[in-house]
Amino acid sequence: MQARRGPSLVDVGPSKQRAVLAVLALHAGHAVTAEELQEAVWGPQPPLSGRHLVHTYIARLRQAFEPAVPRRRRLNVIAPAPSGYRLAVDSRHIDVCRFQDLVAQARLQSSADRHRRAFDLLGEAIRLWRDPSLTELEGLLHSSDEIQALRRRWVRAALEYVTAGLKTDSAPIVLATAERMAAAEPLHEEIQAQYLAVLERSGQRALALARFTDIRVRLREQLGVHPGPALAAAHRRLLDGDYGEPDLSPSIVRPMIDIGPVRPPWRGRGPMIGDLIHREADVEALVDILARNRLVTVAGPPGCGKSALALHIAARVRDAFTGGVVVADVSDLSDGTRVARRVLDLLDAEADADVTEVIGDQQLLLVLDNVEHIVDTSALVVDQIVRACPHACVIVTSRERLGLPTEAVWRVHPLAVPAAEELHALVNNPAAALFTQRAMQVQPGFRLHRQNAAAVATICRRLDGLPLALELAAAHLATDTLEGVVRRLDNPLREIRPARRGLPTHHRSLHAALKRSTDCLSAVERHFFERLADVPPEFDLDAVRDGRDTGSADVDAQGIIDKLVDKSLLSFINRPSGPIYRILGVVQHLAAEIRAANRSLGPAPGG
Repeated sequence: MQARRGPSLVDVGPSKQRAVLAVLALHAGHAVTAEELQEAVWGPQPPLSGRHLVHTYIARLRQAFEPAVPRRRRLNVIAPAPSGYRLAVDSRHIDVCRFQDLVAQARLQSSADRHRRAFDLLGEAIRLWRDPSLTELEGLLHSSDEIQALRRRWVRAALEYVTAGLKTDSAPIVLATAERMAAAEPLHEEIQAQYLAVLERSGQRALALARFTDIRVRLREQLGVHPGPALAAAHRRLLDGDYGEPDLSPSIVRPMIDIGPVRPPWRGRGPMIGDLIHREADVEALVDILARNRLVTVAGPPGCGKSALALHIAARVRDAFTGGVVVADVSDLSDGTRVARRVLDLLDAEADADVTEVIGDQQLLLVLDNVEHIVDTSALVVDQIVRACPHACVIVTSRERLGLPTEAVWRVHPLAVPAAEELHALVNNPAAALFTQRAMQVQPGFRLHRQNAAAVATICRRLDGLPLALELAAAHLATDTLEGVVRRLDNPLREIRPARRGLPTHHRSLHAALKRSTDCLSAVERHFFERLADVPPEFDLDAVRDGRDTGSADVDAQGIIDKLVDKSLLSFINRPSGPIYRILGVVQHLAAEIRAANRSLGPAPGG
């Protein structure tokens, strides 16, 4: 337990006073009541003078930290809080907080396959620990629960560090840590297996074999068991002299057994079930972007799979965030001022609390899903969180980017559609693969073959490879034929709407999904959008300017087109001959439907 002012040690007093400071440091940035301090120092039955002693210790600590400041103004290091106190030091200057932050960064880097960078960060985190047993802290505090939790954090980080060392051929560098880790968990077989791997890869095979014998004897004498699969496999590799590729399975890299607390919590809509189809490139790119940026917006047209992708990413990097994952779906909110309230509800906080204070210094991943209809207010909330909560990351899914300076944007596109209607063109096609998989779920006997290849290709093309549209179309096979589904494509907005439960309203029909985008348009943008009913699939600006602005001289065609691109109703292609815009067929269906509806209204009464 040490405190420094610059290079100089600060005398933080006798053991009880040091214990008070230790508790505040373990809860840095958060209020600790006087009662909690008393219990941590003396247990459930503190002395009658306990509260007075706590106040005295706080006063002395304040004097030690701010000797040149007048007594009543010494509030910059230990600040007052409701019914107690709060250590107000920047978390970057508190070792235990720096440790947690470095480990979280390393896990994100590891998720992005940057193993050398992850190894370096973990090494920096491990070097902060002078005594992983926390001997002095155990003597200071009455309760050992927090101490045990800290020890488990070290063991988890040490195991990840050792594993990263094996991955990067740095076994000699991690040998000392592996030895301390093995000593801390003498009966943990996976830890001992990794220690054997480090010994062997450091040129100490004989010592590794002797160590295995010791572990085997200890397991038999203390637990009455033989070595398990991990330890037995490590022993076989030692005997065979084959330790070129040690077992670095996820269960070892991120151990789920009893060497640490349960997995970080997941609040809100749960992780997606099943695998993503042909989204490997998007997944790898997003993990890489999240490792570099704390705010990432996943943008794209309606139904392209933004939510599924964000949930998949959140599940993949979950262990990097000790505060867990919070998934706030705001698609049903009509009032953007309730965005913060939705997040607070998921965090079990008071309705009138400040969301940034509740998140505080937590290492937390917030997924804000479906914000396109309340972009402005969502951007305000996200900006506050990113600025005020240094260890929080945010993933936003929206058809429109937030426009914040800290925002990284990844645009998701529809799946590639078949180039031809023959079977060979569909075998490895992403859109056909997704449709086939979903069709097999509702019609187990469904298979892709020569007889149905043309129909599947037609469905994929006319639905533009949009994952949501393909899934909705496949769902109709529960009560319809493949040919019947093809006939529905003549009016996809009204006919592609199977019975589905457990999904947001805008994911239950193609019309509902697309209409959300046009509901966000201004009157001028909406009127301009109607023109797109007649343009070819790819067009330039002249196609919507050409003599159609009579009576609308003030219409900024370029500006409106740019807004439609930003809202993902159009996509932009920069070609040497000039900019080209692309419109999806289903979006064009909506433009035609809106135009027909407006024409059917006719002139206003008396007009």
